[in-house]
Amino acid sequence: MAELSASILSADLLNLERDISTAVNSGIKWIHLDIMDGHFVPNLTMGIPFGKAIKRKFDVNIESHMMVSNPDMYLEEYCSFSSVMTIHYESPVQTSRVLESIKNRGSSPGIAVNPKTPVSKIEGFLPLVKYVLVMTVEPGFTGQKMIEEATQKIPILREYREREKLNFMIGVDGGINRENISKIAALGPDIIVSASAIFSGNIVENIKFLKSSMKENGNG
Repeated sequence: MAELSASILSADLLNLERDISTAVNSGIKWIHLDIMDGHFVPNLTMGIPFGKAIKRKFDVNIESHMMVSNPDMYLEEYCSFSSVMTIHYESPVQTSRVLESIKNRGSSPGIAVNPKTPVSKIEGFLPLVKYVLVMTVEPGFTGQKMIEEATQKIPILREYREREKLNFMIGVDGGINRENISKIAALGPDIIVSASAIFSGNIVENIKFLKSSMKENGNG
């Protein structure tokens, strides 16, 4: 069954420690950090000290989702606390070199693809990564409606992984909520990222509901 990852972009900014603690105590093992630079996407979010603070305080896996134009600037610091560091195929960098640099710094390299980017564009990088993040909204802001066509990349990636005997995890991120999480789980991703569906309202009950829906409809 897939793991539920909590994107803290939708948590209460004035009570982040409380909200993260509630999520972790409710069984969340993955924290998703949306790192935005105001250039690659039109938004600014949390930085390096914040990620380090989470690592010190909580025993969780951290995925740093680098929605930035120049991830090279941040590799050393982000890799120091990130279980997975995910860069975008669409960012203007030499992708294979950055992925190798992430690996050499002790973090698992990941690659993210925007909704309009076909899987065929990243096939050459799949042997280099441990994680592929399928974006089902345009990156930059939380609370967007899911682009359902993008979810069909999940079974394509699963088939490719099996055929080529690779071992990367498949994540999905964007617009995932109570109404559609069961359908997403049935497609067989390894990680399902959710933001507002976890942190809007009662966090404990939200996580319980989402995990229950994933268990009932996931394919393991």
